[in-house]
Amino acid sequence: MQRTVIRTVLSTLLLSAPLLAQAAAPVQQDAAGNRLEALLLQGEQGADDPERYCTADGQWCVRALPATGQDQPAALEVAERAGDDAEPKMRHVPINVVDDGDLRVWPFIVRLAPGAGAGQTVADPQQATLQNVLVGGLLEARAMYSGGGASASTLQLARIRHLDGGIQVDADVLSVALSANKMIRACFSERDFDQRAGACHDEYSFDAELALATEGQDMPVLRYRTEASNYPAGVSPQRDSLAKGRLRKKDLRTEQDAECSYTRTFRFTSGAYQPDQPLPECSGYTEP
Repeated sequence: MQRTVIRTVLSTLLLSAPLLAQAAAPVQQDAAGNRLEALLLQGEQGADDPERYCTADGQWCVRALPATGQDQPAALEVAERAGDDAEPKMRHVPINVVDDGDLRVWPFIVRLAPGAGAGQTVADPQQATLQNVLVGGLLEARAMYSGGGASASTLQLARIRHLDGGIQVDADVLSVALSANKMIRACFSERDFDQRAGACHDEYSFDAELALATEGQDMPVLRYRTEASNYPAGVSPQRDSLAKGRLRKKDLRTEQDAECSYTRTFRFTSGAYQPDQPLPECSGYTEP
């Protein structure tokens, strides 16, 4: 989906290096003052160092740390530089990543309005003035098939909030599929090639965007929009397309999947984001 706010082209950075792009204005702002803005990739970093992304004012930086063993899972490292503090305070958001999967930084941050997102009254004046945020990790998974393969990305949002007792990290307040691509099937004979009209692979694509709804409350309201498609027309990841019958020339086109192309509104309820309607079953697209 070309218009998605989720995709950006980024390169490698250091926390102390100057930002490579112009100061990023808020991408979106809701009625409550919550802001969704881009994180900027920092530069001049070692080849083996995780990429670091920061807000334009340098107050928040995020990088993805790989797992180093069973006792040290993958995590988002979130650095907060509050007020006049010379050194940032480091927070860690543990993220479970599948075997052979990767964790990347979602290159956006939701900066909550003053006083928003705590979930309770904060009496400590120093903690009450500090900013609460939503940050995200992209969980990448891949699979290989004979003659094809698949990849999928899931977005996991975490909330970092300042309370009387200190920092509270809520590691998983929302988890949604963000993108996926799959190429399966193959022609193993001339008959297969003829039956498939030369289109020997089924191709499936899923893209999503997560945006800030305008009607924000204490916790922002999030709008989730997806688009799923398949090629050739009429194929499905749930059935063997070679058993469908001979493909015709008119089938050699990309077709939108109406069921898995949808919009949902997520509101924060009982410690996590909940959709206004159940999500359809689209694992054939979203799982490799």
